[in-house]
Amino acid sequence: MAFGGGAGSVGVHGWGDMKSLTIQVITGRWFVVFASFLIMAAAGATYMFGLYSGDIKSTLGYDQTTLNLLSFFKDMGTNVGVLSGLINELTPPWVVLAIGAILNFFGYFMI
Repeated sequence: MAFGGGAGSVGVHGWGDMKSLTIQVITGRWFVVFASFLIMAAAGATYMFGLYSGDIKSTLGYDQTTLNLLSFFKDMGTNVGVLSGLINELTPPWVVLAIGAILNFFGYFMI
């Protein structure tokens, strides 16, 4: 009579197989996506713009049109962050940093 393993064995290779799966999940790309969604949900700044938009409007003297434009670019910046991650997958990190520095310069230059 042959037994597949004792009561303490897990999988074909035991706990070593489970350890390699755990390391693969943690270091994989989808874990980074999951973690970024958790950070965005915990930060909440993009979701609670309506709570502090009145303070921005009164403090800076913006009208509703300017506030809507600010909200649009806030949402667009959130969505463009996905694009920078994809560019970082294809190119070295200095390319993404250079693009960010150029966009930041022109953003402040337009003020």
